[in-house]
Amino acid sequence: MAKKTVAKATATAGRRSSDGTVGQPTRRESRQLRQEAAVNAAFHLAEREGIAGLSMRRLGQELDVDATVLYRLFRDKDELLLAVAERTIRMILDEIGESPQDESWQDALRRIAEGTWLIQTRYPAITALTFARTTGGPAEQLLVERILAAFARSGLAPGPAVLHYRTYVDTTLGLCAHAAALGSLAPDVREKDETTWTRVYARLPQAAHPVTRTLIDELSSVTPKAIYDNAVEAVLAAAERAAAAR
Repeated sequence: MAKKTVAKATATAGRRSSDGTVGQPTRRESRQLRQEAAVNAAFHLAEREGIAGLSMRRLGQELDVDATVLYRLFRDKDELLLAVAERTIRMILDEIGESPQDESWQDALRRIAEGTWLIQTRYPAITALTFARTTGGPAEQLLVERILAAFARSGLAPGPAVLHYRTYVDTTLGLCAHAAALGSLAPDVREKDETTWTRVYARLPQAAHPVTRTLIDELSSVTPKAIYDNAVEAVLAAAERAAAAR
């Protein structure tokens, strides 16, 4: 349990002066520290207890503070969710690191897609809660700039570059959310869903479903990550064709 985390974050952190001593944090710094502690607790609470577990009341219990304290840090639950989404984007940025100078625009986008998949599927409850949101925060601003810069280097005109950017982002986040939704199912439900190809489709009448029966091994072996990678490559290929046509 993250008991009294908000208070501890403020009490144990201070400002370091030029002579190396640590003083009391400013009011702004204190607020930022408390917000960061609340976001951290919300992040782990959602992953531990699922989507339903993330409420201001439940988060207050987790932090051993009254929910009214949280409403002094965040206007409402939605502002908290956006802060949690920003935390996820910062993790993606940390995962992908800096871009090599000689990296092609295609490889830059592949690396961003890979980092996005690793983080978003690692925290399925957070992904399910926030994948469709636009935070407008500094981490998102930086990631938007990096993706747009990659598409700008492709040779696309501004309009098609933005269209392919949006397609890329919505495709990657949408497929991450799909994988997160499956990962959030109860184990028995998830197993039932995953075995539908072999339990149901593999037993369809050959005469009525000849193509399905012929391809059943391939259908049952496709993984969410393979679909994700294929979708990313499809977007990149479409951008390459559009740039070449220009």
